[in-house]
Amino acid sequence: MKIVVNPIRALGIRAALGKFHRLIPAGAAIAVSCLGCLTLGVRFSEAQEVLPSAFEGIWSTTVTAITHPDWTIDDLFACNCTRETYEYLDQLLHDPANDHLSAADIQQAIRGRNLAAIEGLFTETAKEYALTYDHADDPSIQCEYFGAFRTVLHNDPILIEQYEDHISIKGEDMTSDRIIYTDGRSHPENETPSPLGHSIGWYEGSTLVVKTINVSANIAEDNLPIHNSDEARSVERYTRSEDGSRLHMEFTLIDPVMFNEPLVLERTRLLTPEVDLLDAPCESISGEF
Repeated sequence: MKIVVNPIRALGIRAALGKFHRLIPAGAAIAVSCLGCLTLGVRFSEAQEVLPSAFEGIWSTTVTAITHPDWTIDDLFACNCTRETYEYLDQLLHDPANDHLSAADIQQAIRGRNLAAIEGLFTETAKEYALTYDHADDPSIQCEYFGAFRTVLHNDPILIEQYEDHISIKGEDMTSDRIIYTDGRSHPENETPSPLGHSIGWYEGSTLVVKTINVSANIAEDNLPIHNSDEARSVERYTRSEDGSRLHMEFTLIDPVMFNEPLVLERTRLLTPEVDLLDAPCESISGEF
């Protein structure tokens, strides 16, 4: 059963959740929270052989495909969030004491909790950067393409293509085309840091694991005060739901210059073959920043 959940943004959260549940047929496997996406309603594949094309396709977030009928209520509030933030979201959605809260109230609360969780991991260097950063300094204004981390964490759709010896991840506009080598090679030694760094990937059961190193200092996320140093490295874990419609990402950023502990963010995308990637030249978008 397809459920269009976009109109609930105008409702109070408890009324929206109640309306949503009344539409669900008995026994349907529907996630009711982002935490539930991982463990309860939406089933993600367990250890099994990964098909060559298992991750191929265009994957979108709610930002660019908000009217898609397969989004759940929790998806509408999703972000590049920490696990702590998703647990807080689960509490907000299911505690009757929150019946009076609007969708806007929930979104504001989630953003605040997520920022607090991330900033709680900041080193003094990261704190100083967050206080002094000016959006006018965004390198993309000068037509410099996004680095590896920002390409993955960006809200725009991504196209994943799988080949015999590598995987490519492409995005829109200023996102870079990433190459992830899956032929068993190791990272090169003494390589000069670059925006995309060097990525290798392998499969653990049905999960694609990607490790990236040698990334130059850059903005790591559009909407959060996250900047990476040239000592940063990342581990990405991609798992597709059993029905193939959802792709869950767990992104771990290890950067001793900017974070006292590894930063772990999670997000789920939908498979959207009807979406076309846009490729606007830099001159036409630079004035919008």
